[in-house]
Amino acid sequence: MKHVLITGGTGLFGNAIIKFLIKNDYKVTFTTTSEEKGDKLLTEFSNSSMLNCLVVKFTSESSIDKFVNKNKKLQFTHLLNNARTLEGLKLKKNGVAVKKSFQLEFFLAVILAYKLTIGFKNSLKSIVNVSSIYGIVAPNKALYLDGYDSSPIQYGTAKSAQIHLTKELAVRLAPNNIRVNSISFGGIEGRVDNAFKKRYANLVPLERMIKISEILEPILFLLDENKSSAITGHNLIVDGGWCSW
Repeated sequence: MKHVLITGGTGLFGNAIIKFLIKNDYKVTFTTTSEEKGDKLLTEFSNSSMLNCLVVKFTSESSIDKFVNKNKKLQFTHLLNNARTLEGLKLKKNGVAVKKSFQLEFFLAVILAYKLTIGFKNSLKSIVNVSSIYGIVAPNKALYLDGYDSSPIQYGTAKSAQIHLTKELAVRLAPNNIRVNSISFGGIEGRVDNAFKKRYANLVPLERMIKISEILEPILFLLDENKSSAITGHNLIVDGGWCSW
């Protein structure tokens, strides 16, 4: 049985990923900070034994340790690190990032991903860290009307560290036959207005944003040892060509 743990499962993207992986014969356990959102998703699979919800707030290393110790018995074979919070994107009124925001972004992107990987490594086969093009390149100012306030510096900095964490873990866990990869998405439709989509289209070779449906197969590809058995330490870029310019 393929059993994947997905952190951050009730967001726009997490929801779509869960449904897709269940269709592809994965048992899915997802985390959420909202019991209400978790229950809402569970009702869509009321007759299914393929979905499990864990309500948890990762706020410290001890909260991660407690989560790992409590759930080791679930024997996760796959891990998708997708946890996010808007709290980490906050800036001061002058557009400057504060220490707390940097720490929160780094905590979720790096420390949480690392400790879950190490904590569950005895049963894991494949890990995918959900990263971003801003872990590879800096944001293009032409995309934003507010300078860089809509693209906080702490986000890209943490995602860059996450991509390197992927490489480090891939090397260190290779003797355990565990593959570790990351995936960097470009701009995805869903939460932006038409004006933003038009500006984005002018800056990317494919002249459009990524559809939610287009993030699913790449994730499945990296998770599945039958599809990507020789791939580890890789950062797969799914961005419509953004990073090519």
